[in-house]
Amino acid sequence: MLEVVTSAVMRTNSVVISHGDDVIVVDPAWTTAELDRLAARLRGRRVVCGWSTHAHHDHMLWHPGLGAGPRYATPAAARLALEHQPKLQQAATAHVSWELVPHVGRVEVYEGRTLDWDGPRVEIVTHDGHSPGHGALWLPAERVLVAGDMLSDVEIPLLAETGPAAYREGLARLEPYVRAALEVVPGHGGRCTSGVADSPIARWEADLAYFDAVEAGRGHDDPRLGAGPAWLWDAHTENLLAAGRRP
Repeated sequence: MLEVVTSAVMRTNSVVISHGDDVIVVDPAWTTAELDRLAARLRGRRVVCGWSTHAHHDHMLWHPGLGAGPRYATPAAARLALEHQPKLQQAATAHVSWELVPHVGRVEVYEGRTLDWDGPRVEIVTHDGHSPGHGALWLPAERVLVAGDMLSDVEIPLLAETGPAAYREGLARLEPYVRAALEVVPGHGGRCTSGVADSPIARWEADLAYFDAVEAGRGHDDPRLGAGPAWLWDAHTENLLAAGRRP
């Protein structure tokens, strides 16, 4: 069973993967009140582990009410979080109360290819698109991809951190899962399902089309820019610079 709770901040998705009373919590977010509610919602259930898809502060949050079980990320993401933990914690203070700040970024290296629990198989899909060691999750029985910060309907691809080549490789890594998926849950924005206009493959193609446009020095007409917050235009400029194009 999959539950998704969407934050009022940047439409960030907290994902709960359940099997009986056991749960895996992915990218819990965002504000103190929202984390309080998530912890209350899961009271009485056992949080087997937490999973952070990548080492950005809004995906490295936690709440003590979710328990003291391990919190994992891919090796590259976990090491990055450890290296930049003070910066992650400082960035989180915009929305997280002081008592939750020490929990930000406290993840462990996870070396396996699947998460270790008694529930259905959860595979880790690692790539370096968006952020080093980005770890999406694939649930083959349900054919659901928890995509992290890619395949969003509200956020353009962000290429600057790892560069265009890594982002293109990340899209290629996700493609077979996207084509097999009945549903994709992005890190920000709405879930999408197969068989409709806003399908998983349509999301993937939209990211690829934007990427191709940026490499050609364009991309300003992406609908996500027109409907999104002002900071996305700054991100678009950074994308153009990362691709060697003049804004």
